Amino acid sequence: MNGILNDILNAYLPESIIIVFIIFSLIASLFFNTSLYKLSKWFTLLGITMALGATFFLPIDPDNMEIFAFNGEIVSNIYTIFFKILILMSAFFLTLLSRNLIREKRDRAFEYFTVFLCAVLFAMCTVSVTDFAGLFFSIEGLGLCSYLLLNFSKTPDSKQLSFGYFVQGNVAALLFLFGFSFLYGLCGEIGFAAVGDYLAQTNSFILLTFSLILMLSIFLFNLGIVPFSSWVADTFEGASYPIAAFMSTIPVLAGFGILSRLLLVFINYLPVLKILFVCIAMLTILFSSLSAIRQTTVKRLMAYSMSVQSAIMLLGLGVFSVFSLSGVLFYILCYMFVNTGVWAAIILFYDSCKLNNIEDYNGLIFHRPYYVIAFTTVLIALAGLAPTSGFVAKLYLFSAVARSGFLFLPFLIISMLACVIMIFAYWKLIRSMFRRVNTEVSIDTKIVSSKFILYACALASVLLCIFADKIIQLCQSAAYYL
Repeated sequence: MNGILNDILNAYLPESIIIVFIIFSLIASLFFNTSLYKLSKWFTLLGITMALGATFFLPIDPDNMEIFAFNGEIVSNIYTIFFKILILMSAFFLTLLSRNLIREKRDRAFEYFTVFLCAVLFAMCTVSVTDFAGLFFSIEGLGLCSYLLLNFSKTPDSKQLSFGYFVQGNVAALLFLFGFSFLYGLCGEIGFAAVGDYLAQTNSFILLTFSLILMLSIFLFNLGIVPFSSWVADTFEGASYPIAAFMSTIPVLAGFGILSRLLLVFINYLPVLKILFVCIAMLTILFSSLSAIRQTTVKRLMAYSMSVQSAIMLLGLGVFSVFSLSGVLFYILCYMFVNTGVWAAIILFYDSCKLNNIEDYNGLIFHRPYYVIAFTTVLIALAGLAPTSGFVAKLYLFSAVARSGFLFLPFLIISMLACVIMIFAYWKLIRSMFRRVNTEVSIDTKIVSSKFILYACALASVLLCIFADKIIQLCQSAAYYL
């Protein structure tokens, strides 16, 4: 009993707090009256805040910087704590953005947050597991929660458009299991470290490469990377706005959190993975950018935006150096704030006056200039333009790729040109808001949560640029102790 308690206190304390709140939220969904639906949001915020505070009390071993729990099934170090903090901060913001969603579905508010907290729990477990069995269950649990959240509204459009997500998710899961069967047949091991030790002593690189490529399909699917990106636009269009914001944040954080740890084990023995990653990253940036400029709705625009941003980070992971990995960590930190800020603005405008299409944003600058300026700031950061954190993040990441060798320069150049195309997609939305047209728009000023997140993320996008040196040093430390 003392051993389990020590494992929880040393490595699993934030997850344990989330589990307690999941159990309470599940009980409340069965017995609480509908009139108490507002308590669901505040109770969820309390649980996330307590879990976030608990991450700062997780001990770090000064000798090897890693602490293992539950017979080595869970690892805790600076790197995993970094991602857990990002996941919990993102969950805090997304809970606040769910205000109108739970108001419309107040009879299922506790049910919604039960599934939401389960998704947060599986995302945190994903970045901490040390074997492929735990990885599969964690990432599939996250996928199941995502599918349940997508169908929370139970409209015909949501069911139809999210069906592609369900089908492709199952295909990716089957490919993962197929590749895992090959891997286990060759190695007889399921732990990351044990498989890495086998790689150092074997010559069966062809079969191992084939199995790992199959297993990577589940990550490409969650990140919206070609060839598993066809679900993104339709799924986002069918989802409610807070759920679309969730899909573009939590699974992305969890996916990159574990993908970096896997590449640390395999990429030195299988250099072909580097070429594979930079190729599919370049193709995704090019395809998604060209698709984004043709969109007329903000949901589909943000869907392709997620694919582009994920592919940029995947490009940095492909070369896999200390500089590129720290660049990915800094990029994903900036992405978490900037992407959340964009969704906060979109949700604010939709909840106030049902703005869906890009043309619906015409002339907003003349009605709510402060909202539009903050919205423009986070859009500029998402596009990677100065003077925002997005510019510093892209500059640092692309420079790390450029320093990795001439082999990656053609992929880098094409990716940078495709990123320029993506800027025009964001510019369509910005230009629409600044047009001089007469429109009748009434924006609700009582939605405090969305306004708070929008202003906070706009400010963070600028502050991360100003203090980029110190934050990059922190990201380098996290990358070093990966």
